[in-house]
Amino acid sequence: MKNLFTFALLIPHIRAVKGAPFMIEYTSTFFQKVPKYLLEKRNQIIMVLFVSIFAVAFINIYKPFGSNNWIGKQEITQTKYFLWSTVLVSIGMIVVAISRIIMYRHSRKPNHNITVLKYAGWVFIELLLLSGAFTVLALIVGSNLKIGTSDPLEIYINALQNTIFILGIPYFICVLYFSYQNKNFKLKELMGENIGFKSSNLISIRDSRGVLQLSVAKENLLYIESADNYICIWYQKGEILKKKLLRITMKDISEQLADTNIVRCHRSYMINLDLVKVMRREKENIFLELGVPNVKEIPISKTYGEAVLRRLVPTS
Repeated sequence: MKNLFTFALLIPHIRAVKGAPFMIEYTSTFFQKVPKYLLEKRNQIIMVLFVSIFAVAFINIYKPFGSNNWIGKQEITQTKYFLWSTVLVSIGMIVVAISRIIMYRHSRKPNHNITVLKYAGWVFIELLLLSGAFTVLALIVGSNLKIGTSDPLEIYINALQNTIFILGIPYFICVLYFSYQNKNFKLKELMGENIGFKSSNLISIRDSRGVLQLSVAKENLLYIESADNYICIWYQKGEILKKKLLRITMKDISEQLADTNIVRCHRSYMINLDLVKVMRREKENIFLELGVPNVKEIPISKTYGEAVLRRLVPTS
């Protein structure tokens, strides 16, 4: 994975265009979608917590920019300084947490356009907002803060420099860690794929991180049921009905199984069409039965009904 903070060279691609002999199309790492692992809820939470702990520890160990002399006429005690720095960092992290919630919700939209460049811009805006929050605090507290100036612009510039220095390091460490973690997941996936899962009769299913979690024979996979950002895969092992819970959305699992006969038939369900024994209509509703003991009937919604029925009852 290319490092997020490494500048990429623009690579020209030449293609023929109607009305012109050639057209140069420039692409760059900056305009690619940001890696999924940076947008995962779990990693967002880890980043906010790690940045908070790092910032408090860094400020208390190094006391950068003479910050231990900012309050009062004399140097404050270590305990008071720790409490003051913790409150200050907590205020800043509330801003970051709100920003990350907005980012996460935006990333869940279909075809989101959070590119590497936009992600970097988003982080920079967070730093601007944090600097603004400190500036407002400084203006409210007034003369109690011994920061050497009362000019709002000068306070803001100093705050921005300090914020970039203190928070830039943990941001960078988090990106490197998530990248390293993602590479490990991919390595485990490759190892899993090399341990006997080569049969064309098997369906392999991966979680949201791309890690191989389940390989099951096509005739044993019954249906898939959604539960928020998780899915429950129901399958047979001999005569026993079993289930596997994975953290992934129905949209993503649908893309994984696009080349199979496991299709989306409802907002909350996917079903193995090869195993359908009965299709039953009740007024405006249609249900599919698999003929397997203790397996419930699966509804077909209007959104997916036409496509499912076309595959179940193909027309000549």
